[in-house]
Amino acid sequence: MTMNTFYKILLASAAAFLTLSCAEEKDESSESIQNRILQAFIETNYPDAVQSPSGLYIVDSIPGTGLTLEEDQYALVDYTITYLDCSYISYTSDSIARQLGEYTPAGYYHPRILDVSESNAGIKEILTGMKEGGMIKAVIPATLLDEESGNEIVHSDGSARIYEFYLREVIGNAYTYQIQQLEEFSNTTYELDSTEYGFYFTKNIYTLDSIESGASADVRYVGKYLDGTVFDTNVADTAKKYRIYSSSNEYAALSFKYQDSEEETLSSNSFVEGFTKALWRMGYGDHGVVYFYSGLGYGDNGNSSIPGFVPLFFELWIEENE
Repeated sequence: MTMNTFYKILLASAAAFLTLSCAEEKDESSESIQNRILQAFIETNYPDAVQSPSGLYIVDSIPGTGLTLEEDQYALVDYTITYLDCSYISYTSDSIARQLGEYTPAGYYHPRILDVSESNAGIKEILTGMKEGGMIKAVIPATLLDEESGNEIVHSDGSARIYEFYLREVIGNAYTYQIQQLEEFSNTTYELDSTEYGFYFTKNIYTLDSIESGASADVRYVGKYLDGTVFDTNVADTAKKYRIYSSSNEYAALSFKYQDSEEETLSSNSFVEGFTKALWRMGYGDHGVVYFYSGLGYGDNGNSSIPGFVPLFFELWIEENE
């Protein structure tokens, strides 16, 4: 029986079971019912899975040989996350993206950094104690994902999920790790000195006059990851070159407002801090280059397309407002 076939049977069985439970076991909790559904799924698909005392199921594992991951550390992992019917929720692999027709040249297809201490109980449990080079696959109930159980048979919050982690590296500090990445990038790709922690900047034109406080300028930019992947730009020709062009995008210049102090400029603009800090150091006609760690970017959590703990690189051009 395939996973999808079982899923359809499970859906029908669950509906029947819920009807009977209302008639015969009025006091049974939703969580108890969902646990029964999950147990039926495990018995059908992973009969050899081992249930932990917390209630999650270990489906498969491969022991690693490197450093052991502790709860207060960070994990560099490749992963897949699916619902019980194997529908993908999230993944790090470009091959899966291609298989699903979701691949984009602007995508970030690399291992991700996870803060184990800030992870929910289920993820923390399966990651802690892993060794570098190891793999673990587990089915985690919603209650261990900091969600209220009650929707095991649908695609939404409250449903159990299947996690598969490959531990690539144990990281003591995610920020120190990024500084090492930036230093290596500086030594091998684009040589710059850090002017302050996690911030590397230069410009190739030095204007004599600074832009007056309160004045605005137009900004053109190309945003990249350290591997050279262009994830965003407002230069149409560049977007076409890197195959990320969209006809629905106007590719208009950004408007940036200058103030006398860096602090005032940061509060007057809504861009990420590293981007703003670089622009404040530039004048009309300048071309600048900046790269910085995630503490000056999208932080620990990232945004919709950029993961957390990822350094960013920008080329910047300043133009007068027309």
